[in-house]
Amino acid sequence: MDKNLSPFTPDWNKLLDKLEAGEQSSNSLSADEQVLLAELRAIRDESADALKAYSSFHTNKKWEELKAQIEVTSAVRSRGKLRKLWFSIAAAAAVLLVIGGSLIYHSNQPQPQNMVNIIRNDIPPGKNTATLTLDNGKKIVLSAANEGQLASEAGIVISKTADGQVVYTVKDDQMATGTHIHTLSTAMGETYRLRLPDQSEVWLNASSSIKFPASFASAKLREVELTGEAYFQIAKDKTHPFIVKTNLQEVQVLGTHFNINSYGDQHTTVTTLLEGSVQVSNRAEQGKIIKPGEQSIVQDGQPITVAPADIKNVMAWKNGYFRFRNESIKEVMAKIIRWYNIDVVYTGKVSDEKFNGNISSQKNISEVLNMLSYSNDVKFKVEGRRVTVIQ
Repeated sequence: MDKNLSPFTPDWNKLLDKLEAGEQSSNSLSADEQVLLAELRAIRDESADALKAYSSFHTNKKWEELKAQIEVTSAVRSRGKLRKLWFSIAAAAAVLLVIGGSLIYHSNQPQPQNMVNIIRNDIPPGKNTATLTLDNGKKIVLSAANEGQLASEAGIVISKTADGQVVYTVKDDQMATGTHIHTLSTAMGETYRLRLPDQSEVWLNASSSIKFPASFASAKLREVELTGEAYFQIAKDKTHPFIVKTNLQEVQVLGTHFNINSYGDQHTTVTTLLEGSVQVSNRAEQGKIIKPGEQSIVQDGQPITVAPADIKNVMAWKNGYFRFRNESIKEVMAKIIRWYNIDVVYTGKVSDEKFNGNISSQKNISEVLNMLSYSNDVKFKVEGRRVTVIQ
């Protein structure tokens, strides 16, 4: 066989990761892969206006089917020939086209029957709201509250900003003493952002709550209690360490950015560090330090483990999208349940299909389920707030 026509098999997953990250080149790619990366980038850029992209999404099965049709040799490496090959693959794959990890389909595609059912019973995404419970028991539903001052208590003014954030401001240092415990809580389908009295900021995920004092003025430690999931940006104060307590662990910081996932139904608490340094302790172990890009995993009665973190995956909820990486349909639906406030039931044999991709969490559930249904292994039926996964 002519050496110039020998098969060339690129590492497609690596190439698409580079494309998604916007890298122009990489030493980890071969010379042939570098050329292919440049061609894929050109194809993606030129086709962006011609096709309707519904976010990065593919299943392992669909991706493998597409890759199986691609045989790149040196004879088709020129830009024009490669583009011709790529679009012929897209045509052969009917409405599927993977560019940079994206599942893209034509907007005029006929809707399958099961999608008609989903759209008729559509469910909107969650919203930016929460309930603030004051020390005296008064409850304030924040979506119903007007912009401006919400309450005043013990030298602290609580207000709502134009963009919906709750802000605590110390107006009188002498009055801002004593223990007045407040609770901010979200239900399913709700998220909220809070600025604490020390100017630390907290983003609360759905089905979560945080307890905190109305003022840290007289406290040596800035202590809060969390259930569910939250992202923290802690104001630096070396003389007053910040403590986050959950049912399984305690995290101590001085000033840093981190995420804690401590939903009770998962029986595991995961702390992911983006910036700074934190110390994680549980009932059996004290003082485990994690570094940026790492996460600690705490299970009841088990030693604390530390591992590299997938930061994009951890932060997807805060950044407004779902991110699936080699996840089963049950793992996928677990992320969707809290945001759309739905019940999920399964019928048939459990699918072993794995899902990969990103999709905005601001879309109606019909669009999310439509993406998932591109796997032939799963279909959906929506009745009220009950979603049946048909496998």
